Amino acid sequence: MAEIPLFPLPLVFFPGGRLPLQIFETRYLDMVKQCVKDKTGFGVVLIDEGDHVLRDQESQLPTIRHTGTYGTIVDFDQRDNGMLSILVEGQVKFVIRDHYEQADRLMLGDVEFLATEEAVALPDHQQHLSELLKALMEHDNVSQLNLQVDYERATDVGCRLAELVRSPLDFQQRLLEMKDPLRRVDAVEKLIQKIQEQPRE
Repeated sequence: MAEIPLFPLPLVFFPGGRLPLQIFETRYLDMVKQCVKDKTGFGVVLIDEGDHVLRDQESQLPTIRHTGTYGTIVDFDQRDNGMLSILVEGQVKFVIRDHYEQADRLMLGDVEFLATEEAVALPDHQQHLSELLKALMEHDNVSQLNLQVDYERATDVGCRLAELVRSPLDFQQRLLEMKDPLRRVDAVEKLIQKIQEQPRE
């Protein structure tokens, strides 16, 4: 078990992914400074209900899902407007066993880190998903993240497509919580087929 700071957001973050964030709340500015100083990271978790920004000190913290991804800061830049731009890289999944807040309203969690998924090869009959991912990776917003992707590995293909293909957050969270990379790839493939079958407006 380990205690880590938590960053609830209205998104699902996967290991191996990269997430650009604009930091402006004092509690998170302090958190980032501490992470950089200690060379540690924080957990990104999906918000179930509520807002990720506290409007005032009386605002309730959001309710959150209990599986998230631990990320480390790989780049940061202080902006003239006082905001801090950071780039976070997903490392490993975790399950929250308990969570609470500090005096500054930063959420902390006692978490159990999950084992890294088995390095399973992408099946031959799903190589088209690898080609689709390569095409998506060429988009400007994606290419500038400098993601490292093994296009032959089921976990890499499944997780990157889960991030890039538009789908409901509940579905993305289910994909994150899956432990079998082949099952995740199957679910992503079905989603893509469903999208492709929808009539174009």
